[in-house]
Amino acid sequence: MGSMPYKKLEQLNVTCNSNNVVVEIGSENGEGSSVWLYEWAKKHNIDFYSVDVEHRLREQTYPHINWVVAKSGSTWCKNILSGLNKTIKVLYLDNFDWIWDSNNIAPYCQIQINNYAARGVVMNNQNCQAEHRLQVEYCLPYLDKQAVVIMDDTFYNNGIWDGKCATAIPLLLENGFTMRGSEYATRGCK
Repeated sequence: MGSMPYKKLEQLNVTCNSNNVVVEIGSENGEGSSVWLYEWAKKHNIDFYSVDVEHRLREQTYPHINWVVAKSGSTWCKNILSGLNKTIKVLYLDNFDWIWDSNNIAPYCQIQINNYAARGVVMNNQNCQAEHRLQVEYCLPYLDKQAVVIMDDTFYNNGIWDGKCATAIPLLLENGFTMRGSEYATRGCK
C-alpha cells in the first residue's frame, strides 16, 4: 500500500457544488482509493467516477460506485468526459503502472507487463508518461477553477520531475496550477 496521496484532500479547503465531480483514473485494486474518494465525494454531495481498463471484483463488492471500464483513461477523457456536463473538482491519476527498475523486472511487474501486452499495450515508462499527459490534456478544459489533481508515483529528483505524471506537470503549471510537493497540484485552493 502506497502513500495514499488522495487523503491530503482533507487538508485542503475545497468548495464543491452540484456541477462538480471526482474522477479517478486507475481504479483501486484493494488499496482503498476508490472507496475513500467515493466517500469523500458523497460527503461533499458530488458524483464520483472511477475509470479503469478492466473489470474486477470491486464492481460486485461496491455496486453503488460508478465503475467505468474503457480502452484507456485518455480515451474515456477524450470521448466521454464532455458528456458528463460537469467540472472536475478532484482528478486522481493512478493508472498505467510505472516500472521502478527496468534493469531488474520483479516477478509481479512482469505479470503486469504480460497483462498489458494481452490488451495490446506496451507497458513501459515512456508510454506511461504519454498516457498521463494525454489524460491531463483532455481533462484540462473540464477542471474546475478550484481543482485538485493528485498524482500517483510522481516525484521530483535532482531538479527533474519523473514518474507517471512528469510530462503532465508542465501542462498543469501552464494552466494556473501550483505543485504542492510531488503528489498533487492545486488551482484556487488554500
